[in-house]
Amino acid sequence: MAEAVVTETTLREDQLRALITAFRLVSVSLDQTEVLRGILKAAKKLIDYDAAAIFVFDPTTKTLRGQESIGYDIDMSEPTICCSEKGIIGRVMETGVGEVVPDVSVDPDYIRARATTQSELAAPIIGSGDRTIGVINLESDRLQAYERLDLQLLKMFASMVAVAIEKAELHKELMEKRRLEYELTVASQLVEMLMPHRPPEVKNFDICGRSIPSAAVGGDYFDFIDAGDGRWGLVIADVSGKGIPAALMMATFRAYLHAMISNDFSLRGVFSRLNRLMLKTTEGRHFVTAFFARFDPDERRCFYINAGHNPPLLIRAGEPVKPVPRSGLPLGLFEDVLHSEDLLTFQPGDTLILYTDGVTDATNGQGQMFGLARLISLVSQQTDPEAPRLCERIIEEVKAFSAPESPSDDLTVVVIRAV
Repeated sequence: MAEAVVTETTLREDQLRALITAFRLVSVSLDQTEVLRGILKAAKKLIDYDAAAIFVFDPTTKTLRGQESIGYDIDMSEPTICCSEKGIIGRVMETGVGEVVPDVSVDPDYIRARATTQSELAAPIIGSGDRTIGVINLESDRLQAYERLDLQLLKMFASMVAVAIEKAELHKELMEKRRLEYELTVASQLVEMLMPHRPPEVKNFDICGRSIPSAAVGGDYFDFIDAGDGRWGLVIADVSGKGIPAALMMATFRAYLHAMISNDFSLRGVFSRLNRLMLKTTEGRHFVTAFFARFDPDERRCFYINAGHNPPLLIRAGEPVKPVPRSGLPLGLFEDVLHSEDLLTFQPGDTLILYTDGVTDATNGQGQMFGLARLISLVSQQTDPEAPRLCERIIEEVKAFSAPESPSDDLTVVVIRAV
C-alpha cells in the first residue's frame, strides 16, 4: 500500500500556519539556532512529541552532534560516534532510511536518553548530492505514538533542516572568503606601502625597480636605502611562502634591515644579526633569500652579500653575460651562518640585473620554466639599454611567456646601470 501523501486538505489551519512560519524562517534567517528551534516548534504543531532533537554529522570526526534539542535533561550537543550500533539515530544516519519505532523497549539498538520515552520517530536529513548530513528525531512517552504519515511529515521538516544547515554553511564560507579577501587586500596594501615608489637619483647610476604582485600576496621585497655620506644601499629579497604570514615576515625583515643599516655595522655583521633575528622570529618555519649591496657612487663600486638569493646578472660590453655568484645560505635557517662580503666595480655602461624567482620560475602552458638561460639570452640581445626600458622588457617577456592559468609568483626586477 502506498504511503499517505500530505496535502493541504489533511492539515488544520493552525498546522498550515506553523508550516508557513517554518518555511519563512528558513528563507529569511541566517541564524541557524533560531531556524532549527523554529522548525522543531513548528513540527510539534503537526507531530506531537515529548522530546525532539536535530543531529548533524561531522564527516571529519565521524560523529553526530545535537545542534538543537527540546525536552532532554542531558546535553545532546556532546559528539557521539556514528554507527548502526549507536542507537536508532545512528542506524538512520547509516542507512539513510527513516524509521517508526512503536516500542523502543524491544529495539536492540535503542539507547535510552530519557527515562519515560516509549516510542520514537527518526528521519534522515538529506543534503545536496543526496548526502545524509544528519537526523531529526522525535520521542514520545506513549507507546505506538507515530505512524507512517508522521514519518512523511517529519521528512518534510528534515528537508527544511537540510536547507537551513547548508544555507548556514554557505553563509559561513562566504564570510570566511570575504575575510580572507579583506586580509589579502590589507596585506597587498602593506606590501605596496613598503616598496619604494620611485628610484633614487644617484650620481653615476641609472636605476629602475618594479614589483608585480601575484594573485596571492607573496614575500617579494626590494628597496633603496640611504646609507649616509652619499652612499646608498640596494636590497632585493624573497620570503618563503605566500599570503599574510609571508607579508608580515617581509615587513619584519625590512624593519630589522633598516635599523641595522642605520647603525653602520659591517655588511657581514648586519647579515649575522639578521640571520639570528629571523631564526628567532620564524623558528625555522620561514626563511629569507636576500641580496644587499652598499654602493659608493663616486667610485662606481659596491660591496655586496648574497644570502641564497638568485644570482644577479652582470652585463658588460664585449663580454658574455655572467651571474654574480651567491656567497651564503638564506637567512633564518641555521645558527652561526657566515656570509662573505664581495666587491663589484662598475665600468660606464655596465648593467646589473636583480630578480626574484618569479622571473626564472614562471611557467608556460607546456610546463616549461622561463629559466636562467632564457633570461640571459634575453638581456644579451639588448644593446646599450636604459635601466627603465630593460626592466620593462624583462617583465613583459616573462608575462608573455607565462600561461594565464599557471600558478604565479610575485615578479620583481631591479636594474642598475652605471653611466
